[in-house]
Amino acid sequence: MRQFFLSAALWGAAAAALLVPGIAMGQSPVPPHDTGIPAGGYPLSLEEAATILEQNNNAMKISRSTVEAARARKQQLQATWYPSIGATGGYIHFSNEITADANMGELAQGILQDLAGNAAGLEQLLQQLLPQLQQVVAGLSSATLSVPLVGKNVTSVDAVALWPLITGGKRIYAGRIGNSLVESAGYLNTLTENGQRALMLNAYYTLKLALQVEQMQQENLQYIRKLQKNALRLKEEGFINKAEYLVVQVAADEASREYESTRQSTGVAAQALNAILGKELSGIIPQGSFFTLDSIPPISLISSRIMQYNPQLKILHAQGKILENKRKIAQSGYIPNFALFARQNLHSNNIPKNLLPRTIVGVAMQWDLFDGLAREKEIQAGRIEERQMEYTTDQAEKDLLTAALALRGNMEDASYNMKTLRKSIILAEELLREREKSFSEGMCTSTDVVAARTTLTKARTALDLAGWQYCTSLANLLALSADTGEFIRLHNTLNPTTAARQQETR
Repeated sequence: MRQFFLSAALWGAAAAALLVPGIAMGQSPVPPHDTGIPAGGYPLSLEEAATILEQNNNAMKISRSTVEAARARKQQLQATWYPSIGATGGYIHFSNEITADANMGELAQGILQDLAGNAAGLEQLLQQLLPQLQQVVAGLSSATLSVPLVGKNVTSVDAVALWPLITGGKRIYAGRIGNSLVESAGYLNTLTENGQRALMLNAYYTLKLALQVEQMQQENLQYIRKLQKNALRLKEEGFINKAEYLVVQVAADEASREYESTRQSTGVAAQALNAILGKELSGIIPQGSFFTLDSIPPISLISSRIMQYNPQLKILHAQGKILENKRKIAQSGYIPNFALFARQNLHSNNIPKNLLPRTIVGVAMQWDLFDGLAREKEIQAGRIEERQMEYTTDQAEKDLLTAALALRGNMEDASYNMKTLRKSIILAEELLREREKSFSEGMCTSTDVVAARTTLTKARTALDLAGWQYCTSLANLLALSADTGEFIRLHNTLNPTTAARQQETR
């Protein structure tokens, strides 16, 4: 938002640079002249400019792609609700085979003890055979039975599935973060669209002002040259001296220089508008005229709409929700996690089924009882970030209300100046007529005529500048409440000629 106000201020500085002292801004029709725009230039309405902007502006394209990226991120976070299925496999080589070894004597001795305990009717027989059996067991004590279990080379390919059942609320909070990301991206897109549209409106009206300045500069140049021609004739006839003629000649040279300067300024303004639109258009002629509202809305209503609709504040609120859910995820670390797992052997070599079953299903639990206070510190950091976001939001609200108050003040100043300047123009026109009449009768000097013309020029210039200030301030004010489309509607409503021309085109 600060970048938006900086750009708007730059447009204001560019427009003010066009309006140097002495520029003529008369509103009467003038003959066709070279304005640097081809004859029958391209009439560009605000609606068409907004359409071109939406289709070609790179900042808008980037913001729309940000929304798509946020939706993909949301779907990624929601993937934790579903089981994950993967495949594992590998080849293992052991330095020796894995076997099960047992001493034969120990096994035989165990068998004899089991037999004596389980054969109650054979005690006498066993006592008779015991010496012989003892000799056999003693002979087997040196023998070892070795049973191979796993060979040296083992291969296995398994399918493994893991499905989290209880995560302490992490998946719920992650889903909320995903929703906030999409919401924040949508508000960012709205902010970008309104910001770029407001910059387009500033550039559009700046070009309009530049064209009017250029046209009035040529009218002023034509007037001064005509005055110079008359002054030369009067000097030759002896009615004025050389000094009075030189005054007119200097004024003509100055008017010519200012006219050339404004032609360059018009080209810069047109190129600036093309840069924002993202499309090269030749001979742009902005349609309509500067307008004012019947009444300026009260600051209370403006502030209410900004608090309700401003996308920058909505982005901050969405980010606050993200920080809150991140803290809750950290707090869920106190709760154990449970997951259902399953394993299915697809292929194995040298791994007997009795040692490793082909199918395994179970439930696993993980519970971090102590992690070096990392969990507690993360929760503490989350609370601090939430407080910082609250401070940021509060400061943003104050900055926006200050900006709204300043823009509304600009509109009030421009409205008052326009009412005053209309009266001044009437008086300046009357003064110029009197000076022209007196000069033709030899009752005043050429200096008086040039001064009267300069006074009228300044009044007309100030009137158009006030109109530009009013319209651009209104556009920027509407951008604060994400309602720049309303400005286009007002422009068409308060410019009947433009609206009728658009209807004919359609």
